[in-house]
Parts: sequence; structure tokens; C-alpha cells
Amino acid sequence: MYVATTFEKIVLWASHLTAEQKMRMDVMNFDLIMQDYYWTGEFWEFVEGVLEGGSNLVFVVGSQGAGKTSALRAIRSRAETKGVSCYDWRWGEDYEQHWHVVKDFKLLLIDLPDYRAGNSRSMVRDLDEIGRLWYDSRFYSRTIVVSVQREMFGGHYLLGKGAFFNLRPLTPEELVMVYVRKFDSTWPFDRDSLLLVGRLCRGIFRRFLRYIKLCVEDMRLRGADVIGVDDVGRVIDVSVVGRDMELEMSGFMRAGEREQAVAVLLGLLGGGDMNQKELASVIGVSPSSMGRLLGKLELRGYVRRERGDRKELLVRLV
Repeated sequence: MYVATTFEKIVLWASHLTAEQKMRMDVMNFDLIMQDYYWTGEFWEFVEGVLEGGSNLVFVVGSQGAGKTSALRAIRSRAETKGVSCYDWRWGEDYEQHWHVVKDFKLLLIDLPDYRAGNSRSMVRDLDEIGRLWYDSRFYSRTIVVSVQREMFGGHYLLGKGAFFNLRPLTPEELVMVYVRKFDSTWPFDRDSLLLVGRLCRGIFRRFLRYIKLCVEDMRLRGADVIGVDDVGRVIDVSVVGRDMELEMSGFMRAGEREQAVAVLLGLLGGGDMNQKELASVIGVSPSSMGRLLGKLELRGYVRRERGDRKELLVRLV
């Protein structure tokens, strides 16, 4: 019988379909969802609250690729162990036509799509429809859990009606923990190079998998046995990270600002904490423009500003 090598297992894992695609193909494996992600204690406390009926409308908020669909699957997995019946709502179905099915379930899971930048109209339309469902008296005794894209979160009355859980990006250490738990070591990376992958992906799990795949494919082409820090830096270069960051920020920054913001984040990734005035000089913008730019990045959780020993304003990545 053929047994896959560790290298082949890593490539297969890093090439996995997204959770949304697995759902649509009906090949979701809940045990794998539990194993292949890092679920925090805060998340499980939130899940227990959902199952106890603390609120009948709950939002799971996260960035694209942060694991919103996987979070809904984890909620379902936990619910099933406690005998709570769940219904995966394929968004777009008319609930009037499916009431005869839905009425038998206690927990309704709705996975909204990721919307492209500037397409808030589609999200408003979808939330309007969920609001119509929530106000329907037939649903009063049921809990509705909705995944919502962080970049589009806000600006709709329904978002103020329910509880919500922020699905935060994972830390580099947590991402390394997932990898080691899966493969029993960091190979073919060393710990420092795998931590760097975790930093470059900004805690987005889908991106973490993609970066790992890029690195192991490069290793195979080179005929190498290990992946070091220099290899990661060469494969996941400024163009790769910059393109991902620009897409990530497209919902709340203009094109010119995004270029400057990417330059700021890449500068901090490469050089560590920097003085705000020095950072403005390196990027080539005025101190006032840098202050406004950092304000937006700080509001979205990308950076943090604090006073240094000499009272200078230091900027560091979150």
C-alpha cells in the first residue's frame, strides 16, 4: 500500500480547498477542521454561549481567509456533540420554500460570501433579507449565526441587534503551533523561518497555507532539504506580500494611501519598531500625512503607537 511522504502530506495540506469549497462539495470533515486550525479559549467560551442561547442573533466577524467558514463548522461540530440540531443555510435559498426543513432545527448557520471592495450594496441586501428572517416570529426560538466580512462590517441596523465575536488573526506562534501539531515538527522549515511565514501572512490562515505551498514548491525545484529564513524572504517577497496587503486594505483606503500603507507595513516587517518621524522620512511623506495614515492602520489593528524611553512616538506591528 502506498504511504505518502511527509513532504507530500505538507503539499496536500497546504493545497487544501477552502472551507467554503469543501462545504459546497459536501466533503467537510469536522475532525480535520478541529485539528487544522488554532481555536482559542475565548472562541470556545463564545461557542458555549451560543449553544446556551445567550442571544438569538450572533455575528462571527473576520477578514477574508481568517477562518469564518471554519468557525461555523466548529460551532456545528460542538453543537452536534451536545445534541443541538443545526442547519447549514445555503445563502440564496428562499426560506419560505425551505421552512418545512428549517423548522426542525435549533441553530441556523449562515455563511455570507466575501464581498469585493465597494460592493456594500450586495451586503446590505443580504443583511436586509436576514433581518426579515430574524423578525419572522417562527424564528424566535431559534439562534441565527451569521459570518460577516470584517472589511464590510458596520453601517447596517441589523449589526446592532445581535452579539458578535471578532475572529482575530492568529499570531505567528499560534500558526507554528498548528503546523507542529499537524506534522510533529517544523520541517522542512526551521522554527525561525516558519515564524517568518507566520509574520508575513499577517495571521490570515488561508494565506499561511498559500505561503507554505510557495516555499515547499520552491524547495522541490531547488532540490534542497530545508527552508531557511533567507529562502522564505526570497520566495515571499515584497511583491507577493504587497499585493495581498493591498487587496486586504482595498475596502477602507484609496489606492494612493494603500501603496503608502503597504510600504509602512513592509518597512516595519523588515526593520522592526520605528520612530514615526523616521518612518515618514523613509516612506517619503509629510509627518502629518504619516499621522493620518497610521491612524487608519491603528484603527484597523495593523499597528500600535506608543511612547518610547525618550518620549518619541514609536510605531510597531500588532
